Amino acid sequence: MNPLSKLSATLLVCTALLSTQGCGGGAPSASSIAETEGSYEAGLQAFQNGDFTTAESQLQAAISSGSLQPDLAEAALRLRARSRTALGKTAEAEADLAELKQGAAEMDQYWLAVAELELKKGNNTAAKEAVKQARSVNSRLQLPKELDSLR
Repeated sequence: MNPLSKLSATLLVCTALLSTQGCGGGAPSASSIAETEGSYEAGLQAFQNGDFTTAESQLQAAISSGSLQPDLAEAALRLRARSRTALGKTAEAEADLAELKQGAAEMDQYWLAVAELELKKGNNTAAKEAVKQARSVNSRLQLPKELDSLR
């Protein structure tokens, strides 16, 4: 076999391996990323429509994939916490918020999620404190209608 044929054969084998194993040493494929972002978008839409059960499951799928960009991963975790709060799953929401607090870039939104959780638990004092924390991060913050009474 001449050197050009060997090179062609090697490239063919490598191409076949990459197409079956994926590129980048385990990096998510473009279709996997698109599917994950689709789950995030479906979760966001469900949340906005008040369908918190669907929002929680779609956001769980997006988070579990591990292929969300960091800003979307943070938003997904926060929205899952808020969905769980709305569903009365306070322990799960607290766990999400504990995880989120470790690396949240949007602390004002984190504190709003905390305020919603505390309000759901009937702790108005802690909810007001969380709103105060959110406003200290972002003084122009718009409160959701559920928290508007806590000014």
